[in-house]
Amino acid sequence: MNRMLGRIGGILFSIIFVAAGIFTLVMGVRRMMDLNAGKYIETQATITRIDSVETADSDTGTRTEYDITVEYNVNGRKYVSHLGEQPKNFYEGMTLAVLYNADRPTDVILPGQTASFIMIGMGIVGIVAGVAAFIKRPYF
Repeated sequence: MNRMLGRIGGILFSIIFVAAGIFTLVMGVRRMMDLNAGKYIETQATITRIDSVETADSDTGTRTEYDITVEYNVNGRKYVSHLGEQPKNFYEGMTLAVLYNADRPTDVILPGQTASFIMIGMGIVGIVAGVAAFIKRPYF
């Protein structure tokens, strides 16, 4: 009975990793395609708020990153969005260039961000880990 539960758990682990990997890979490729298709449009934004966020770091224990809130206008409508965790080289009131998705104006990134490449890489790792875990264990 325990052996069967271990097999089912291993299969579920593999399925979850492959599914998460596929999802992350697809989202990374989708964002990359949107960037290349010109769906992201540059505009000027103003930083309205900066919140510090403590995150775990394997080298130092913790590190501080900053959740940046920006405000910008698209076709006369004001949007407020988050840039996510960024280094401290920003300040409230600062004006900066951002790219917003024309289909979803609240989807905003900084020019030159490599999140798409990171998502694609993480997706591939997830798929490989799930497949390797499935192949490594004898399930039948």
